[in-house]
Amino acid sequence: MTILNQNSLCGLIRDRSKQVTGTTEITQTAWTIVRIANPYLLRNGRNGACLEDKLFPKTNSLHDGRAQPLADIEEFALKIKACKDTQTDPDFCIVARVEAFIAGWGLDEALKRAEAYRNAGADAILMHSKKSDPSDIEAFMKAWNNQGPVVIVPTKYYKTPTQYFRDLGVSMVIWANHNLRSSITAMQGTTATIFKEQSLTSIEQNVATVKEVFRLQRDDELVSAEDQYLPKN
Repeated sequence: MTILNQNSLCGLIRDRSKQVTGTTEITQTAWTIVRIANPYLLRNGRNGACLEDKLFPKTNSLHDGRAQPLADIEEFALKIKACKDTQTDPDFCIVARVEAFIAGWGLDEALKRAEAYRNAGADAILMHSKKSDPSDIEAFMKAWNNQGPVVIVPTKYYKTPTQYFRDLGVSMVIWANHNLRSSITAMQGTTATIFKEQSLTSIEQNVATVKEVFRLQRDDELVSAEDQYLPKN
């Protein structure tokens, strides 16, 4: 289920700075994205990019009661086509994120957008939903009929077994923000304990060592570089 398509395109970059604006003219807007974003990702060794069909400035998809305006289908499809027409790495993967369910537009709009983006060259469709059950995804997968790889982000319908997504034919599942959320809980708990006990004794065994921090920072590379490039006094 981690394979995006038949050619084993397995890289997925969830770039939250997707909306590049500088002009309102459709083809120039599409070209701006290609000229700036696509080469930048390739130069930095990225395997792909995920483009989201909402208007700038983007509202988080999980917000309740906020407007979620969507981009024009043709304009967004042209952005995808421009990216695919100019990519230099044949394995670079463009994932088109469809927000029709998020915006409350329903299955027909979700299908229309997904088909337009696939026809424009998208390597996969990311179909998003904020329902607490997978009914949106079920309906889409049934109607989609395996026209191309589908990615989902089950943040809200997390109780659904992963095997069920496999059975539906979903190509990839993204567990989007749980490391961030768990780190917040851990930091809040640690801070509360320190404040209450005015001591580090009870929390030291539950936190990473300073040595582990240095390892994650690749401190050994810094030490090696200092030995090589700093003067020996």
